[in-house]
Amino acid sequence: MLSRMYAGVDVGTSGCKMLVYDSEGDIVYRAARSYEEIGERGHRELNPETVRENLMDMFCEVGRKCGGKISALSVASLGESIVCLGKEEQILANSMVTGDIRGKDQVKELIEKIGEEKIFRITGLPPNELYGLPKYMWLNQDSDVIRDAKYILFYEDYVNYILTGKRMISFTSAARSLAFDFQRKKWSEELLDFAGITVNQLSQPVPPLTVIGNILPEIAAKTGLDPHMKVIAGGHDQTCAALGAGFRNLQDSECSMGTCEFMFFRMPEPSINTYMMENDFTCIPYILENSYLTSLEVTTCGVLKKWARNTIFTGIDLKCKEEGKDFYDYMDNLAKDNVTNIMILPQFGSSGNPDLNMNTVGTITGLTIHTKPGELYRAILESFSLQMRYSYERLKNLGVNADRIIVTGGGARSDLTLQIRADVFNMDVISLERDEAGTLGCAIMASVANKEFETIEDAIEKMVKYQKVYKPDKKMVDYYNDKFVKFKILYEKMHEEN
Repeated sequence: MLSRMYAGVDVGTSGCKMLVYDSEGDIVYRAARSYEEIGERGHRELNPETVRENLMDMFCEVGRKCGGKISALSVASLGESIVCLGKEEQILANSMVTGDIRGKDQVKELIEKIGEEKIFRITGLPPNELYGLPKYMWLNQDSDVIRDAKYILFYEDYVNYILTGKRMISFTSAARSLAFDFQRKKWSEELLDFAGITVNQLSQPVPPLTVIGNILPEIAAKTGLDPHMKVIAGGHDQTCAALGAGFRNLQDSECSMGTCEFMFFRMPEPSINTYMMENDFTCIPYILENSYLTSLEVTTCGVLKKWARNTIFTGIDLKCKEEGKDFYDYMDNLAKDNVTNIMILPQFGSSGNPDLNMNTVGTITGLTIHTKPGELYRAILESFSLQMRYSYERLKNLGVNADRIIVTGGGARSDLTLQIRADVFNMDVISLERDEAGTLGCAIMASVANKEFETIEDAIEKMVKYQKVYKPDKKMVDYYNDKFVKFKILYEKMHEEN
């Protein structure tokens, strides 16, 4: 008898993918499509119709290959971006994505009229243009899109609606809006009113593992997917990736290494206080029942490495291309045996915790005429871990105290990056057998909702597989403890000056 199969769909800013898993967590099939952001002068957007076309094309491919065998699927998606549908369900506008500069003035308006502390107590998020509400306010003030919208959907419930015709959204996606009451688990009408949005325009927030419905007959016929396939509430891509990494214990942390870097920690209980607000620490719902997360973020990880490749290391990049070598593997090998006094503040245009800011500058210090490329590249990798540790030291005042880090994402392919993280934090760092944690998290939710497993914990035990443990090197731990003291002085001095 063939094992039942479960699919995870991940909708991101540069593409979408769908992975099909068996009940052991092994990949049966994968499909992906890419598309591009549009916009200029700080405007970053997605065309929802382009996303839909790519999704449908991808669904048709999966339907032809293994669609009749998929019992259930779940969707992970980028956060806070919205799709506005008109009375005829036509697309009314492009979607603003993370990093779009619009919303700064609206954040000031929110703080002035409601108060930073009240917003934080309702949403669990520090008010910032990084999140959705200020962008929706800008859209409402600059156009008639919000007023003309029959439905306002996030990308998770947009895909759910395409597949089932039903409008439901997970708590974790709704929480990215800066308009969701994270403890009462409902939309905040007071906050939505600032953007001219009514609750009826939005999808119903539902708990994780909620069965939204079966795929529509016409979608099943068009794509070849099983007409009995269930669609399960998924979540924000970062929280789905945390689940796909097996993140469930208070002693664990999970770090997603990509364009940006998120580091999640379980909160002993939902907590909101002035200290968290001052450090831009969040408190958001997690997928496990009655559980909450706080997060640390460095906003420029993958972006900063690409910037260095395209500017400082252009000659090396050209040589790698000519010789058919991977640039990042080559640089890791060049940097692995270096010890350097170079320090970098990685806020090249934006900053994460503890000073969330979408308009800031970075710092490189300690260069000499003898500085080698490998030293500079290692300092870039170190900067991400050092800033994360700087935020984590502050987070520990809330009673958070992890003893290991589970890593996911493209950056987790680098042995050097993971060994640096182990040494800087003096913790075990654990990599996954596969790096598609977001879609695996979705497949875990789909399998539990379909009664394949009794609990999420049971599914994690069966489906999540770890690859390697990176142990701290005592000599390097001592080295990084000394370097961290200097990093902290540099960070605080530069932020004091700014």
